[in-house]
Amino acid sequence: MMMKKVFLLLLTLLPSITEAQTLKPEGASAEDVLPEGWTSSHAYGDLNKDGIKDMVLIALPPRRNMAPKLAVYWGKGGDRYVRWRVYDALSAIDNDNEIIDYMLSVTARGVLRLDQSTFFSSGSWNNYNDTYMFRFQQGDFFLIGEEHETMARNTGIAEKVSTNYLTHKQQTQKYSVMKDVEYTPTESWKQLPKKPLQSLSKWHN
Repeated sequence: MMMKKVFLLLLTLLPSITEAQTLKPEGASAEDVLPEGWTSSHAYGDLNKDGIKDMVLIALPPRRNMAPKLAVYWGKGGDRYVRWRVYDALSAIDNDNEIIDYMLSVTARGVLRLDQSTFFSSGSWNNYNDTYMFRFQQGDFFLIGEEHETMARNTGIAEKVSTNYLTHKQQTQKYSVMKDVEYTPTESWKQLPKKPLQSLSKWHN
């Protein structure tokens, strides 16, 4: 009987819990649309090339075991933004030793740039910096390029792999981030097979 009462109570609370975690349908800024207790990394720019500034944000939940959300709001003029789509494409953070920072920006050409830095306070010597570039076309955002940099904290040796999915070329660089370490940097290129661009709807970093 007690379990049944608890279950019924959870059903009663479910709408309010869901509503509290939902981004508002419109607002004048990122702060306007965030659920209570959430923070964000956000950027503004003309993403769909209609001449009006849009807003994109990564909504960061108050609890580490909840997944961030990537949301796009189309600009309607007069600093009003209307929610277009919310993507659940970002990983939840559930490791006490793992710290992930996100940063968004929009280029002059309207390309969405997502930068992700991963730092391990223990258990790993490596830091990771990842960049993803998305362009809006055909009703969705598509991945047109990415860059992955790994740096070993104990040696200062870094490797950066840059991929351009429009030219189908990939560059790999190895170098030292420490000025007092003698290391000969290297660079190599690879031609990739042509594949359809991956949409943000189906993308997982």
